[in-house]
Amino acid sequence: MGDDQTDLKGNILVSQDELYFVYEGPSFNGKMEMPSLINQLKSTEFLIREVIRTLYEQIKLSEPENIKLYLKLKHSSFTEIIEIILNHPLSISIIGNCVVALFNKLFNKKGKEAKTEINIENLTNNLTFVKKIDNIALPLQKEGDKLTVYSPKKKEIKTEIKFKEKEMIKEILKKLQEEVTVEIYEEEFFGYLYMMNIDRGTLGFTLEGTNKHVPVTFISQPDLDELKSIFAEKLWIKANATYRNKELEKLEIKEYRVKTRKSLNDFFKKGEDKNA
Repeated sequence: MGDDQTDLKGNILVSQDELYFVYEGPSFNGKMEMPSLINQLKSTEFLIREVIRTLYEQIKLSEPENIKLYLKLKHSSFTEIIEIILNHPLSISIIGNCVVALFNKLFNKKGKEAKTEINIENLTNNLTFVKKIDNIALPLQKEGDKLTVYSPKKKEIKTEIKFKEKEMIKEILKKLQEEVTVEIYEEEFFGYLYMMNIDRGTLGFTLEGTNKHVPVTFISQPDLDELKSIFAEKLWIKANATYRNKELEKLEIKEYRVKTRKSLNDFFKKGEDKNA
């Protein structure tokens, strides 16, 4: 332990951490329904990435998008081990502490308030974020079902959500939806088009330089051949951008152009043309 790297407060720093999500009860016997599992995993990824992004922003670290998340499954109950590979060392269990504090806040766990390195109020008042927490609790379907979230490195960082407590999230969602502000602006973006759902044919747009994926439609829908030709190409778009509580929710594309890459030969050729 003497060789462990520590911060100025003496906290051990780690470049890798884990967080356990344990689903137990009659709805689980080492398995989970696929739709619930997919939604839950996507929401868990969103939750952890958003916590890390907020944390990095607060302590002035760069490139939160470069962290890696891995899923490991454990037998007996339905246990998901989320392995977090960081690109900057952080205090041990700092992420788990933030995640558990968020659950405790949203599920009104009195007496379990903990000091965190981020402002959890901003996240618990965010409609999109609370929807993701709701998805994580969604697999709890029967009396006796429960979800335990904890840090294996610090067992005191732990919370437990029971089936009946799911209704608390519904109330919070209802309240937040009543307070929603929707704004639409015409804006320009760079990014990449991709297929969000092959079965439904829905499209998404990844904003350049981010991991943010936004549902997208076209005012004038391109045909299939045109769509195929622009997939994975860098695009400039002019779009009606819909923001819900300041969060970009969807894009309606009015115009688009493929942004071709320029090579050194292009610049040399341009210089030759000028000298001709």
